[in-house]
Amino acid sequence: MVDPAQLSLKVVIRCRNYQASRRFYAQILGLEVLQEWEEVEGKGCILGFDSSGVGGWLEIYQMTEQDPRYDPAFAKPLTNDKIDVQLQTSRLDHWIAALAEQWPFEGPENLPWGQRWIQLRDPDDLLIAIYEELT
Repeated sequence: MVDPAQLSLKVVIRCRNYQASRRFYAQILGLEVLQEWEEVEGKGCILGFDSSGVGGWLEIYQMTEQDPRYDPAFAKPLTNDKIDVQLQTSRLDHWIAALAEQWPFEGPENLPWGQRWIQLRDPDDLLIAIYEELT
């Protein structure tokens, strides 16, 4: 068995519009752009909650047809919520105020399992939940 202390997490989102996704994750959510590239196969960046990688990384990548993994579905918005991204905060009211004039969201809502959250959608219609644990 692998020692869990040796693992970290990076999630890759194959976006349909790199600039729109970069703006959402870097400017609206405030993630730090740690690395950015553009090549024949596509363009993308790796974002983090801080430069150390604590909290994990998120990669957004807009593929071109030159990438052998390209699928035409990557250029379409999501049509269901099979996958979502949930971000935990200790200050949900901060996010409510910060997003109020910048990006549409639903909530806040108290959930039966002890969380309070808001929901928004990224430019590809991926569900993003920002939540805090209720005491």
